[in-house]
Amino acid sequence: MQDLSVDRIIALHAAIITRDGGDSRIISEANLHQLVFRANLISDPLPRAALALYSLAAYPAFREGNIRAAQELAEEILTDGGYALDTGDEEPFGRLAEGVVAFTVEPEEIESWLAAHARIRV
Repeated sequence: MQDLSVDRIIALHAAIITRDGGDSRIISEANLHQLVFRANLISDPLPRAALALYSLAAYPAFREGNIRAAQELAEEILTDGGYALDTGDEEPFGRLAEGVVAFTVEPEEIESWLAAHARIRV
């Protein structure tokens, strides 16, 4: 599994801002370094993606686009780990990320949701 890097997350965020618009400024590079450090200690894609989604939503690193970046980063981690999400028509991470921001969702709940909706690609 590919290690995360601050540069990779910043590039992902820049692509989102270019595509969707918004303010691309970084407000806490320290939050990105903490996310990268903690995520790279986890080899299993499901808890790693859950941590990434939770961390970027709960501890914003950018002026705008944190939720979008958190969702896309989690999806990239799952894809890198050989998983695909099977969500039907459901927004993959929208309600989870909103719950993190509202302090009603914890990383373990995100991991449980991922375990129920992610399948190994064949």
